[in-house]
Amino acid sequence: MTEGHLAAAADAGRDSFVSNGGRTPFGIDSVRSGAGQVEVKAQDLWAGDFGVLTGFSAGAGSRRVLLVAPLAGAHPLLLRDLVVGLLPEADVMITDWRESFYIPVSCGAFGLADNIAYVVEMLRAAGPDTHVVGVCQGTVTALAATALLSELDESAAPRTLTLIAGPIDPLANPTRVVQATRSHAPEWFHRHALCTVPGGFPGAGRLIYPSSMQLATFSGYLARHWGSGEIFWKLLCDDGADPLHYPFLRMVTQLMNLPAELVLDTVQSIFVDRLLQAGTLTACGKAVTPGAIRRTALMTVEGEEDDIAAPGQTLAAHDLCTGVPSEARRHLRVPRCGHFGLFHGARLRSTVLPAMLSFFRDADDAVH
Repeated sequence: MTEGHLAAAADAGRDSFVSNGGRTPFGIDSVRSGAGQVEVKAQDLWAGDFGVLTGFSAGAGSRRVLLVAPLAGAHPLLLRDLVVGLLPEADVMITDWRESFYIPVSCGAFGLADNIAYVVEMLRAAGPDTHVVGVCQGTVTALAATALLSELDESAAPRTLTLIAGPIDPLANPTRVVQATRSHAPEWFHRHALCTVPGGFPGAGRLIYPSSMQLATFSGYLARHWGSGEIFWKLLCDDGADPLHYPFLRMVTQLMNLPAELVLDTVQSIFVDRLLQAGTLTACGKAVTPGAIRRTALMTVEGEEDDIAAPGQTLAAHDLCTGVPSEARRHLRVPRCGHFGLFHGARLRSTVLPAMLSFFRDADDAVH
């Protein structure tokens, strides 16, 4: 790791998106509901060293939605459009992960099993019959946490589980992202991609996968899309809910410094060894058994042109969740849509959100 990368990581630790002890303020004071604007109230519902369950309410009623944000680089703020879109119809909670620069070494490590255990506790805090939505790599933790809770306390299991554009089975349709991830052994990451948080931050000494390394990789992805496709159009004409204050370009390029052990675990367990498919992924001292999910309806969402989590990778969840009845399953494949359009912008609002809300209503009606 060069001094330049370390300096860039330190700059990211001072990112203006980050405040309040390493969290990312969402800046949602009101949302349009019906003919006018409705005030939004925010509160912390559960807190741990590595993340907080942040809740938003616009007084929409009894429906509750929990968004499991990925810990894959972008701040949870990247899901702001999804929060805003859901608020007129539900109280919304999100896994508000903290920037590693603000987490003292004394808090311990945070690997994939810890990430899953956090989501289990957040699900408990959200309460039974919550609608859970996992996005990108958050699909893995959302699926695993739902499976564990279904075994530990089925009465607390969510009413629905929606998985959007995630690597449930990366080899179902491997992309360049998957191939690149699988090509590096853990030793390579230790030698070339990891560093420690510098002095002057609460997390000094913590081993991280720095945002600067992630951005260097993501820049290649942006370059391939610069002249055409989803990224080109989003950069040319930002279709987010608030592009003036929360522009798409800034949200996808100002990245978090991630706990090193989480990155290493995810690469090895999900992309290389495919432990979900093998049935050997463990967390909370138990094997993760998706077949244990019985009372939770399942929906998967994929973009036809997604070249990060290509079609088939998320759909694979249906093969794993053998206990979900056929009438409680749904799949949405969005035509002419890439990865980011599934949770940000016009395609989210016109296609994905209506389908999700219909799925939620059907599941709610089925128990009433």
